[in-house]
Amino acid sequence: MSTGATGTAGGVNLATIIDGHVGQGKLAFIDLSGPTPVEIGYDAFADRCARLAGGLAGLGVRPGDRVAIASDNSADYAALYFAICRAGAVTVPLNTKLGADTLAYIVDDAGVRLAVVDDANADRVPDTVRRIRFGSAEWDALLQADPAPALGLDPSAVAVQMYTSGSTGRPKGVLLSHGSQLFTVEQYTSGGFFMSTDERILVSAPMYHKNAMVQTKVNLALGGQIVLMARFDAEAYLRAVADHRVTSLTGVPTMFALMTARTDLLATLDLSSVRRMMIGSAPMTEGFFDEVQQCFPAAAITNGYGTTESIACFGPHPDGAPRPKIALGYPLPTVEVRLVDPATGADANPGEFWIRSRGVMNGYHNLPAVTAERLTDGWYHTGDVMERDAEGWFHFVGRVDDMFVCGGENVYPGDVEQLLERHPEVHQAAVVSVADELKGALPVAFVVRAAGSALTEDALRAWSIEHGPAYAHPRAVWFVEEIPLAGTAKIDKTSLAAEARARFVR
Repeated sequence: MSTGATGTAGGVNLATIIDGHVGQGKLAFIDLSGPTPVEIGYDAFADRCARLAGGLAGLGVRPGDRVAIASDNSADYAALYFAICRAGAVTVPLNTKLGADTLAYIVDDAGVRLAVVDDANADRVPDTVRRIRFGSAEWDALLQADPAPALGLDPSAVAVQMYTSGSTGRPKGVLLSHGSQLFTVEQYTSGGFFMSTDERILVSAPMYHKNAMVQTKVNLALGGQIVLMARFDAEAYLRAVADHRVTSLTGVPTMFALMTARTDLLATLDLSSVRRMMIGSAPMTEGFFDEVQQCFPAAAITNGYGTTESIACFGPHPDGAPRPKIALGYPLPTVEVRLVDPATGADANPGEFWIRSRGVMNGYHNLPAVTAERLTDGWYHTGDVMERDAEGWFHFVGRVDDMFVCGGENVYPGDVEQLLERHPEVHQAAVVSVADELKGALPVAFVVRAAGSALTEDALRAWSIEHGPAYAHPRAVWFVEEIPLAGTAKIDKTSLAAEARARFVR
């Protein structure tokens, strides 16, 4: 399937993925980020990208320069993202949920030359950097510039510098090339993911996160339509699905957990238009899969997987074998994979997932030692522990650095979460550990009950001992109304771990 041009004279450029759809009268965006919906066609969007690229060049932005974006989602965010790439500069999407000190570190580490911000996030960027606000006179001047062609670049040229969340230390700048991003788009448009050119996808996850931008790039490459929300809100999301007859959804499990809890609203909406769903970026359980399927009965649900450092990894089974509910997939034919014992480097099953492909990052910005630790002869060490079943499907087990030892037994929080969510009265669970002098560490759980449930801590703990290994049962259960999210819309395990330490009484 053609996804539009991916190259220019003398090289490639990620921004050209939309070129094949210009002049066909297609609708690109239904932008819900403002007070009223705005429809934007491919022609207008491409012209906007080209003029912004020309405007950036007029400001002195040169190939390789870093341009940051600190903003909620909008079609202008997407246009600027591609314009920066078009000009040969490097997009630095800023996670606006991070603290001021962390954002200042990122801006300094990346050497950001210019930042474009919205009103809500203008003060999140240090005033040592030149800032332009979306919608300002300076922004309008950029849009009046002469259109600039997409520069032809070497495939290894950096297109995007995305920073990891920094939950275990200072965030690292992941260097993603034009070639790696084009590889990802090619896999998702031809590997059995979004095979239709008439998709209407809803994007509400933050565009500074890979989930939202990968789906944006893929759908634009296919010539589909994107319904775009400024930020995620469960009720607004569900209403947008129904109102705009969305066909494809994507997001992280916590987003969908918040939606499935809205049983009153779900009963009033027609969600039958949804035919494909990809839920990824965090583990999910079979019980949760079934819960989502009940809400979207016509949808084919896929448990997706990818890391910032290497996004396209898995697809359908080459022999057409049915996919287990929460399997991550079967390795794409264009990638090499290994499962490795992180202690010995020998092949192991289960083991740490390693991948080598054209989609792997160049490395970490200004961190050669860390790059050398995570990249070996082109193999990226993901830090994710997986297991391969007899048919070749890969299943998530846990994180190498999340695993803790309880009384001599290895415990993966994801395994305990899956166990707890099998209980019919558990809507969602998040497991962390607390230190213990005798056992080393103990699992504890934060749990959202199913609607109408009066489940008690003692009953859930007894159930977990009966249905799983005794050493892994949560030594404390705290019932909460909602599991907190970090800036990437994943469960905020850092804040939960701190809360657990404060709450736990031995």
